[in-house]
Amino acid sequence: MNGKERIIRALNLQPVDRTPVWFMRQAGRHLPEYRKIASEHSFWERCQNVDLCTEITLQPIRRYKTLDAAIIFSDILTPLPSLGYHVEYGGGIRISKFEFQDVDDWPDFSARKHAPWAAEGLKSVGEKVGDSVARLGFAGAPWTVCMYLMAGGTGDKDFQNTRAKIFSNHEKSKKMLNKMGEIVGDLLADQVLFGGADAVQLFDTWAGLLSPEMYHKFAMPATKKAIDTFRKKAGDDIPVIHYAKGSGHLHPSIRKLDLNAISLDWRDDLAENRARYGKELAFQGNLDPSLLHGSVDAAQQATRDVLRAAGEEPGHIFNLGHGFAPAARIECVEAVLKVISGE
Repeated sequence: MNGKERIIRALNLQPVDRTPVWFMRQAGRHLPEYRKIASEHSFWERCQNVDLCTEITLQPIRRYKTLDAAIIFSDILTPLPSLGYHVEYGGGIRISKFEFQDVDDWPDFSARKHAPWAAEGLKSVGEKVGDSVARLGFAGAPWTVCMYLMAGGTGDKDFQNTRAKIFSNHEKSKKMLNKMGEIVGDLLADQVLFGGADAVQLFDTWAGLLSPEMYHKFAMPATKKAIDTFRKKAGDDIPVIHYAKGSGHLHPSIRKLDLNAISLDWRDDLAENRARYGKELAFQGNLDPSLLHGSVDAAQQATRDVLRAAGEEPGHIFNLGHGFAPAARIECVEAVLKVISGE
């Protein structure tokens, strides 16, 4: 069974020969080969140049032979320049000023026209690896993308001022979020229809800041719009994975979305989720990424604990509870993968 087969079967709650594995942010910051490219090319060059994007996406696949999926190297903010905003990376994120009335001037978004890079990278990756590993597309969920947009980047701690502005402007906020949902859905669909993605993941990193009431009111309808738009354009057969950091209190709502899998962070109880909902949904996760910064023994023991919590029933994909940080140790990653592959 190859990597693509393992991932797709697990997402469809079907038996596999071993637990499939990939890592959020696996393409990038902890790898010296990535840091060399990053020292020579800007972030936007790395995203938009198909050859660079392909190379970065494939670097972890070459280094870690037992990874089952390649997730495209991209960013959740890639649609913003086409909407009229300057996005600058380095020492944080800086985005040009947003006003609610801007939404009326946003173009009729088409990923093929306005932000085709992730899909083009995925297509190129497929030409290199064939069906040996799954190709994963992704996008930021509307709520999280709009948090950065409204905050002007990363300067608003916990997005307190940004959330206050949203909560004080219900109708304008809902209009913005709904429109962003359509954009995100189209972006994901392009990664399937043009790029050939086998599955896609929605990153709603900052949904966990919301109470259940506010999640229902603002973020959830926009996420539903994104998924509905994606399903309408790409069909019902492509699995959708949802990740939201620190969102355990929102899971009763998240489970109502049209999803195939929920990616858990390291604070969620994997065993409980699998036992209660494993017949309905696949689950992904949920190793604490800090364990990749320490000893090999600690990383291996924690990996065994995750596998034990996941149990033997189909529908588990091993992953981190959040993405790689730059300080992750290659030795720890290799050790984790050896445990999963049974070496």
